Amino acid sequence: MVRKLLLGSLGLLVLVGVLLTAAWLSLRAPAPQGRLLATSDAERYLLAASREGETDIVTGLVKAGTPVEARDARGFSPLILAAYHGHTETVKALLAAGADACAGDNRGNTALMGAAFKGYADVVKILNAQPCAVDQTNRLGQTALMFAVLFGRDEVADQLRHQGASPAVRDASGRSAEDWARTQAPVAPVAPALPNEAPTARVR
Repeated sequence: MVRKLLLGSLGLLVLVGVLLTAAWLSLRAPAPQGRLLATSDAERYLLAASREGETDIVTGLVKAGTPVEARDARGFSPLILAAYHGHTETVKALLAAGADACAGDNRGNTALMGAAFKGYADVVKILNAQPCAVDQTNRLGQTALMFAVLFGRDEVADQLRHQGASPAVRDASGRSAEDWARTQAPVAPVAPALPNEAPTARVR
C-alpha cells in the first residue's frame, strides 16, 4: 500500500515538473514576427495580383509556394485573370511558373478565350505558343475564334486562323465562327446576357 502511494506521488511530481518546464520554455521562446500567412490568404493575394498585373508580387508568391493553379469560386485561375486583363508580363511569369494554359474556369473558358474576347493580341500570341488545341471549346462548345469574331477582334481572329483555328467548328447551338461574325453588332463589347445565345467568357 505504501509502495503504491510512493509511486503515485512520484508520478504526480514528474507530471508537475514537465508542465512547469514546458511553461518556462514557452515564456523564453521569442514572439513570432508578424502574422503567419494562411495558404488561403496567399491564394487570394495571388489572384488579386494577377488581376492587377503586379508581376513582382505574383512571382514572389509563387516562389514562396503559393499554388499557381489557385482558383476562386468561379474557377478563375491567376492565368485566366491576367490574360483577361491584358497583363502580358504577368501571363509570361505565370506560364514560366507552370500555369496550365489549357485549363478552363467553371464554364470551361480558358485564358486564350478571355484574351480573344478582350482583343489582347500580344497575350493571344503568347498563349497560342502553348500546347493547347486552338479550337478548344468551353462547355457551350464555343472557341476562342468565336469570341474574337463576335466582338470584331480582327487581329486576334487572324492570329487564331493562322494557328489553325477552324471557322467551321460549331458550338452547342449549331453556330460556327462565321455565323457569330454575321451577328456582330457595332457596340462596346460586353458579355451577352443570355449564355445560350452568345459566348460567355466573362470575368470581372
